Order: sequence, then C-alpha cells, then structure tokens
Amino acid sequence: MKRWLAIFFAVVMMMAPVGARADEASKAAKVKDLFAVTHVDHGLDRMRGAMEQQVQSTAKNASGAEAMTPEKKKIQQEYVDNSMKVVDQHFGWPVLEPEFLKLYMDSYSEADLDGMLAFYKSPAGQDMLSKAPALSAGVMEIVHGRMGDFQPKMQALQELYVRAMAPPAAAK
Repeated sequence: MKRWLAIFFAVVMMMAPVGARADEASKAAKVKDLFAVTHVDHGLDRMRGAMEQQVQSTAKNASGAEAMTPEKKKIQQEYVDNSMKVVDQHFGWPVLEPEFLKLYMDSYSEADLDGMLAFYKSPAGQDMLSKAPALSAGVMEIVHGRMGDFQPKMQALQELYVRAMAPPAAAK
C-alpha cells in the first residue's frame, strides 16, 4: 500500500509542473488577448510618432540646417533614420512585449484578466478605448494650460527657500 501511495505522489508531483505550465500558457494567452483588445501597440505607435516628430524637429533646428545641400539633406535623413532605429530597438513592441507580458502576468490573476477582457470587449469598453486618446490629449491641454500660472509661483517659492537655506553672509 505504501508503495502505491509513493507512486501516486510521484505521478502527482511530475504532473504538477505540467499543470502549472498550462495555467501559465492560459494566462499568457489572456494577457496577449488583452493587449490586442486594448490596442497596446497603437499607444506605442503614438509614442513612436511623437519621438519621430521630436527627432525631425531637432534635425531641422540643428546648426547648418538652414543651408541644406543635397549632402546635408542626406546626413539629416541618416540622423533621423538612425535615431528611429535606436527608438525601435529600445521601445518597439517586439522588444517590450515580453516585459509587458511578464508584468501583466505577475500583476493580474486569471480572474482579473477575464473581467478586464469582458469589459474591454464590451461596447462600453470599446467606447472607452476609442475615446482614450482624445481624453488624454484633453487632460494634457488642461494641465499645460495651468502651467503658466503654476511655474512662476513655484519658481518664487524655490527662490525663497534657497535664500532661507543659504549660509549667512560672512561679515567683513
């Protein structure tokens, strides 16, 4: 009887990793489905577009850019192309997906993922996703609009603080 019990436990122990791998595969599939439904790659595309605009702006505002010869245009385009290759090497979806996948798998249970998928696949979830970029832009506009009044006040507070913290002037 003890022998059968030992064999039973051995079989269970050998099967446990298979079950765990199956659970992990199921969870990974749900995370990837969540990425697809929420269009994570579109957000990265928008970020890449913003970075490309910044690189283009830097290239156009660089010293010597005002007198563009064909050779300088070629150099400028090589700068933009090489810069975007670096961006893609560090922030492209093929690079980030494995890290995002691990982060989401570590952060959410399968039940959490099931709930999120149900919501984001629903009409309300899809509506929320479609409006998210415009909402983000609106939030940024609101925050940016408040910076004009905020920055001078913060600068004044910083100057007062620095003066208060400065060592006393040496007597002459």
